[in-house]
Amino acid sequence: MVMVAAVAGPKASPGLPHETTSFVGRRRERGEIRQLLSDARLVTLTGFGGVGKTRLALRTVADLRRAFADGVYFVSLASISDPALLTQSVASALGLQARVQRAGPDWLAEYLLEKEVLLVLDNCEHLVDAAAELADTLLRRCARVRILATSREPLRIDGETVHAVSPLSLPPVNVGGSSSALHAFEAVSLFIDRAKAVAPDFELSDANGAAIAEVCAKLEGIPLAIELAAVRLRTMSPAELAGNLTGRWALLTRGSRTAPDRQRTMAACIEWSYELCTDAERDVWAAVSVFFDGFTLDAAESVCAGVADEPLGDTIASLVEKSVLTAQKYDARTRFRLLPPLRHRGLKRLEESGELTEFRRRHRDWYVALAQLAHRDWISQRQAEWIRTMRRETGNLQAALGFCFGEPNEAEPGLQMGADLHEFGLAEGLFHPGLMWFKRLLPLSPQPTLTRALALRTACWWSAASGDIASSLRLLVEGQRVADEVGGPVENLFTQTAGFVALFSGDIERSIELFDEALDVFREAGDTSEITQTLYLLQLAHVFSGNFERAMECYEECRAITEPVDESWARGYSTWIAGFTRWSSGAVTEAEKLYKSALVIARRIDDPVGIGLCLEGLGWIAVTSEPERAAIVLGAADSVWDRIETSTSALRGLFVHHQGALATVAASLSEADRDAAWAQGRSLSMAEATKFALGETVARKPAAAGPARSPSGVLTKRENEIATLVAQGVSNKDIAERLVISKRTAETHVENILTKLGFTSRNQITVWMGEQAIPAGGRG
Repeated sequence: MVMVAAVAGPKASPGLPHETTSFVGRRRERGEIRQLLSDARLVTLTGFGGVGKTRLALRTVADLRRAFADGVYFVSLASISDPALLTQSVASALGLQARVQRAGPDWLAEYLLEKEVLLVLDNCEHLVDAAAELADTLLRRCARVRILATSREPLRIDGETVHAVSPLSLPPVNVGGSSSALHAFEAVSLFIDRAKAVAPDFELSDANGAAIAEVCAKLEGIPLAIELAAVRLRTMSPAELAGNLTGRWALLTRGSRTAPDRQRTMAACIEWSYELCTDAERDVWAAVSVFFDGFTLDAAESVCAGVADEPLGDTIASLVEKSVLTAQKYDARTRFRLLPPLRHRGLKRLEESGELTEFRRRHRDWYVALAQLAHRDWISQRQAEWIRTMRRETGNLQAALGFCFGEPNEAEPGLQMGADLHEFGLAEGLFHPGLMWFKRLLPLSPQPTLTRALALRTACWWSAASGDIASSLRLLVEGQRVADEVGGPVENLFTQTAGFVALFSGDIERSIELFDEALDVFREAGDTSEITQTLYLLQLAHVFSGNFERAMECYEECRAITEPVDESWARGYSTWIAGFTRWSSGAVTEAEKLYKSALVIARRIDDPVGIGLCLEGLGWIAVTSEPERAAIVLGAADSVWDRIETSTSALRGLFVHHQGALATVAASLSEADRDAAWAQGRSLSMAEATKFALGETVARKPAAAGPARSPSGVLTKRENEIATLVAQGVSNKDIAERLVISKRTAETHVENILTKLGFTSRNQITVWMGEQAIPAGGRG
């Protein structure tokens, strides 16, 4: 159904998109689907495109959101063309964007093992095999998970209940034009509702009732077709519209007798709208179909250059008028979107004309240029806007990278794009999706070019930041080799990169030497962006080394660059490190003020890493005077780390303070109070946790129906798994081998378990696990 910007309907549940137009009818059908979901764990809504499967699913689950303790999550698959990205899309919908290095059906099943959720998998038909595999795995392993899928065909797995979505109810032939009688039929109600949107004075009457009933009947009650037809009331009366449909619609419905009904009907619907367009409109429609998840006018101007003689803005406006495109404003800019059935019609036109590859290349070139602009303009007052823009363009960026991977001799621009997304990837914590693309593209362009060197540098940073030091060292060695061969400024970028890897490897003195060396060269070149990044990294290294004076000098220099242009990302980190510096030197009041300032900055761009660090710092401060508050804040931080699959353990200089804070909390509170506060913090959203830490609100109590996090609500799922092995007498070395992790990682987990529980020996863990009466394998 056609979406417009105005928000209507009930308030959206977390995990569900807002309804953008009023919902009409289907009360009986919603009740039937709710009953099916109570009896079956997988219900698939089937039907042709445009029949209203998505809207019906959304309204149905909105009514059910209170029935699932851990939430209802909507996963749109419309813009996903690669089956490998399916589980990443589900992880993203669950708020786990960065936890994708093991993203597969088994990984998601492990995460959802004890959770009571309803997943809505929307538009499965083009990924039906992958969707079926995922659904089958989740349903077999996760007893409390239910799935509502929409697809043009069933998933065809055991336990599936299929509900065929019908068109809207239509008036019978003999109902006549009585307006009072026509109001009872859903198709007529929808037509009237959408007609009022384009012609506010429009009213159903006895005079036009027969024509409206005829239009709805000829369109077979298909919601999308009705909405497209209603738009024509700008230029036609209902009687003219009914007459115009007669020959055109009868001709279009006489398709292949062997084709599915839904294809013949939707082809008729789309073809009718298509034929009402001018040649220029059709050409632009086809050209903009290469965009995923929408586009801006400047993007369309790049892709559509030379497509039509008339001004592109006029053609776009006309397509919006005809409801081929939807339009919505973001940050004072308009974003346009083709609904999937209309987009597929445009792609078909490009395929038939042999132009698809050319227009996909233009699309790719635009996003390569956009990533380059974001990179060059990063340290500026436009940074927050760039972050929001690039978030909205994620689908298009992935499509562009997919073109680079799938077409011969196109990998180099993809590597350039990846290199230019360096800062955005760090800001979003999207290390693992980005590394997946690098792993695909780097082997396709092995030549020792500047682009390859820059791509290796970004891949190296993202690997180190994600905790994969071994991979980062391999990438560093290869990158340095290519940089030496290429020569020029990239050599100094690898001096800086070597410092970054040294910092995360724990070689603090070496990292300081390398950062200082790189900083001198960046200053000579006047490279503001790299000066800023190096300064806050050098600042952190100096705190770890105990040189607080030099750390604050780096902070002041970084602030002098970033504050005048209202930059957020680097300034937020540098401000947090300044707070860490003051706290480390005993100036607690000043540290708290700096931590809160950093948190306000991080909130501006929804930076999960920055927010997590600020929560940690404020929790460390609170442990001595307000241990319960500290437990709440640290629990909230733990939830943030869990979401992006990282933690303070990535940097030992921070992890020791995290452990110390947990030990103080354990010593200050009873086990029950500590666990309750921790669970309360874990239950907060990132926005709620930020407000609580800043003193803007009080923390809400966790829902009583929520699932147990782990033994006593304290341990993460991985920690519970390791605690179970410890209780079985398994050594750290054997734990590492069983779980395919490093011995050091296993040791870190055991240390964290001891600290959280306030224990000093593995024997205490064994006794405590026995007291919990948890079966082998843990609760998850």
